Amino acid sequence: MSKLIILAYSGGLDTSAILPWLKEEMDADVVAYCCDVGNLPDQHVLEKRALELGASRVVFEDMKDVFARDYVYPLIRAGATYHEDYLLGTAIARPLIAERVAILAKSLGADAIAHGATGKGNDQIRFERAWAYLAPELSVIAPWRKWNFKSRTDLVKYLADKGFDFDCEVNPKYSVDANLMHRSCEGGELEDLGVCYDKSSVLEMVKANIQSGTGQGVDILFEQGIPVTLNEERMSPAALLERLNQIGGANGIGIADLVEERINGIKSRGIYETPGGTILHYASRSLKQICWSRDLLQLSLRVAQTYGELVYDGLWHSDAREALEAYFIRAANSLNGHVELEIISGQMFIKKRSSPHTLYDKDLVSFEDDIFDINKSADGYLNILNLSQRRAGLAIASQKNDGQAQDGQAGSG
Repeated sequence: MSKLIILAYSGGLDTSAILPWLKEEMDADVVAYCCDVGNLPDQHVLEKRALELGASRVVFEDMKDVFARDYVYPLIRAGATYHEDYLLGTAIARPLIAERVAILAKSLGADAIAHGATGKGNDQIRFERAWAYLAPELSVIAPWRKWNFKSRTDLVKYLADKGFDFDCEVNPKYSVDANLMHRSCEGGELEDLGVCYDKSSVLEMVKANIQSGTGQGVDILFEQGIPVTLNEERMSPAALLERLNQIGGANGIGIADLVEERINGIKSRGIYETPGGTILHYASRSLKQICWSRDLLQLSLRVAQTYGELVYDGLWHSDAREALEAYFIRAANSLNGHVELEIISGQMFIKKRSSPHTLYDKDLVSFEDDIFDINKSADGYLNILNLSQRRAGLAIASQKNDGQAQDGQAGSG
């Protein structure tokens, strides 16, 4: 019997070439799996192409709501980033794709899983680490690490020799990844850090040249750290994120120009467009400022950094990330409330924020009233607070005095 291989299939050049290659080289039946995470694949076109290339079956799933609800929103609840500015748009989509492929492979009794990631990037690591955790019994086939093809031109010729004309630009200007969370561009002129890139050819989600305008209001309701309504309208997770993408993009929100260090140590430069995610991160952080104590906020910032690194490194499916998720679920018990923003000329301004769990007390902080007689009480508080500082200062002064006395004695001799 032929082997059964599940191919994570995007319909692009790489996975289109991989499909017939697997059939020939591995003597395998190949099931092509593709899911929509907001990258707008055409289901009918992909199914037709995969079957023509030799797939025995095509499985297509619309996973946009699952992606937003179970992956993007927990990421935002945690406040996780990588290198501070990267909101992990590509990294957060890979574990969902990997999980669905693993589930399908197990249900069909597959012998192996295959993917089209190259040897230089992060995706091979993210996919294979996920499958090692979710389906350790299955082998993984990475054709870019096995076949003799060296370039995309080789793949186009390989397909053409088999009678398939692949209508694509062999040397695209940029390498693009897109989903509901973001759009990224790498390669081409972006690899030269001394060259100013052409914004019109790179940016698609976000409008770069914003004229001064009247502004647009955004009111987001969070329930336990998860956004649930936009401008008082309860929406599906994907619809809410898509609407924020439109609002943020039209108002110049969410462009990041980042040189990041990949998992394998290679530094790469990417232009990221994350309009809706940037708005949600800002609003979530604003709510945390009023609902969380300093200790909880500071601890969460440290934990969020580790969370972001785990996601970037392909460890969404790991005991460590799942343990951190439990932390943020508990911490978000008090993250309930509204954040109202005004977005204007590429900037976000907070208009209002409110929560039934707010720790902010305007009477307590007011310069006009001293309801607890804090000014007078501060004497005792500062005396205790400065005790260790005072002892350290006296010790240092004593050491200096001893040193000066010894210098004086040496000079008199």
